[in-house]
Amino acid sequence: MKASRRTIVRLAPLFFLIALSFGVLAPARAATATGLQVQTDSATVDFPQSLVFHLIADVDQPVVSVETWYHPAYSPVTSVVRADFKGGSHVDVTNNVDMQLNYLPPGVDIIYRWRLTLRDGSVLETPEKTVLYMDTRYQWQTKTEGAVTVYYFAGDNQIGQAALDQTVKAINNMKQTFKLTADEPVRVVIYSSTQDFASALPPNSAEWIGGFTQPALHLVVTGVDKGSDPMSEIERILSHEAVHLIVHQATENPFNEPPPWLDEGLATYYQAIADPRFGPVLQHAVNSGTLIPVKALNSTFPDDPNQALQSYAESESIVNFILKTKGNDGMSALLHAYEGGVSNEQAVQNAFGESIDQLDQEWKKSLNYPGDQGVSASVDNRHDSGSPPNDSLDSFATPALLGLAALIALGSGLFYTYRARKLRGDNPMP
Repeated sequence: MKASRRTIVRLAPLFFLIALSFGVLAPARAATATGLQVQTDSATVDFPQSLVFHLIADVDQPVVSVETWYHPAYSPVTSVVRADFKGGSHVDVTNNVDMQLNYLPPGVDIIYRWRLTLRDGSVLETPEKTVLYMDTRYQWQTKTEGAVTVYYFAGDNQIGQAALDQTVKAINNMKQTFKLTADEPVRVVIYSSTQDFASALPPNSAEWIGGFTQPALHLVVTGVDKGSDPMSEIERILSHEAVHLIVHQATENPFNEPPPWLDEGLATYYQAIADPRFGPVLQHAVNSGTLIPVKALNSTFPDDPNQALQSYAESESIVNFILKTKGNDGMSALLHAYEGGVSNEQAVQNAFGESIDQLDQEWKKSLNYPGDQGVSASVDNRHDSGSPPNDSLDSFATPALLGLAALIALGSGLFYTYRARKLRGDNPMP
């Protein structure tokens, strides 16, 4: 196996309603009023250390507080940072946000504005502005086609084009096959080495992380070593991750999302390079009577590496069964059912006219399953679904909350937790 193949993780946001310098859900917007003359309104990125906001303005009456309100594009959570301001009608303030504590990934647009509270209680706001939060340590070039933009190291034109082609191909295939509407922008950031990529992660990140995807931010970030057949790596990673991005966009709603067996099953089914472990693992579970029920795969996959790998193998098998028996139209109906935010049970009922238990029975029958013979997989002690774990139990590391408690205490506006997502074949194979 190649040492360059590393784990892909998904950064999943946890939204907290906190006050003042903490991240908050934005209340009703105050109108931008007259009486505010802005000379300087800027945001400067010093990745990965800081994001610096600077405002110089004059107001026609005394100001008592000045705040920066900012959020990543597509995120419903706004972070608020109060400036150290003594009061007066002339404002010259700088808010320096420590991005080591308030981590955001490279490649996102940050939308920000200033909010000034006047002595009479009224509020003035500056117009929203956007700054690209990018890794300023490197020179980047871009390639764009349709809604997809790829950021890559200057000079790596072949890698940039391959990443763009693969992402566009995977997205178009999903949209056309299942009649999905997903036209919002997608960004892919490709580092030219896993070492460079690792330096863009939050402090104290596990060394096995080789990339991450954040569907809510429409973003994939990964590192590809030039000496490790980068074209195959790009094809393998992006054929998988693009599926997650499009499934998220096509089914996004405030109430529910497709379950892990559907999301991961589709991503592994359509990934360009198959995982040779799945067949033997699935057959062993069939022979031993230890298949995990479909309903149990509605929740996050087990922590145990063997059971996690089996969960991926089963998920691909379930998706394969649906496509064979109910066709692309059936899968399309299932995905569209999730647009309405229905439960997993209702989504299957709406799409197929049967319960999840009935789907489970039909799928198992297609595998000549003899019935449960042993203790079925526990639905407890689960990790967030990602990609299949490594064969080696010693090398498998379950995801951990990256100092979440400390971040809450320090008032981070956005919190992220790693979900292990080793893509098919992503981990080194024996």
